[in-house]
Amino acid sequence: MKTERTVVITGSGGGIGRCISRYFAERGWLVCIADLSLKRANETQQEISNLCPKALAAELDIRKAEEVQKTLRRCMEGFGRIHAWVNNAGVTDKQHREILDVPYEVWSEILSVNLYGTFVCVKECAALMKEQGYGNIVNVTSLLGQRGHISVGNTAYGVSKAAVEALTEYAAGELEGTGVNVNAAYPGAMVNTGFFDYLEKSEREKLERPTILNELVYVLCCLKPGELSGKSFSYQNWKQNPNLQKLIPHYLHQERE
Repeated sequence: MKTERTVVITGSGGGIGRCISRYFAERGWLVCIADLSLKRANETQQEISNLCPKALAAELDIRKAEEVQKTLRRCMEGFGRIHAWVNNAGVTDKQHREILDVPYEVWSEILSVNLYGTFVCVKECAALMKEQGYGNIVNVTSLLGQRGHISVGNTAYGVSKAAVEALTEYAAGELEGTGVNVNAAYPGAMVNTGFFDYLEKSEREKLERPTILNELVYVLCCLKPGELSGKSFSYQNWKQNPNLQKLIPHYLHQERE
């Protein structure tokens, strides 16, 4: 009997998260769609229901440990196990205010969601995965979180994502030997999501499609315990990375186990 693999994807009520959810559902995974908006989570659930009838929709504020724990319990009750967790939820300052102009409350909100919220999710799901003896955590970051890629007007967002890159490496180091892998993935380009809904339609159509991370995130969620951890990959370079080259044919074409 084949074992159905399971994944929790935060911020999957739209954009990149919704696309990742569909991609996993198409490959037979059981998907938990977690989003701050239950309405949007339900919309994604309905969209993939023909592919994944058992998909769960969860209202989740990733900054609240009790809500993350509740989501984990629901998944364990509904799925029996959690193979992967994708930290995709995030916010930005759509007004792109520079450091001298950004309000303190906006800075605090961005760091609270993008960094603290991701930390809460890593902490809670890693504890469960450690007990299982296996699991993959993937943190979605950004090119703006990489050294040498600052963008004027995106300080809070860039700093938050740089911190998540560091969190990824630290978590991987501390979880070494537990069977839990922690890696990061980022588009490396502007993507047509709600982050850019202030642009004209013609301008948004020039951006990358929100399916950009589907394959990369999928491969990172398929890794065996201890196979690869503490690394960060972009859409542009991951298929040329020697650590992943040998894994791509197997994981992108494998059937459900």
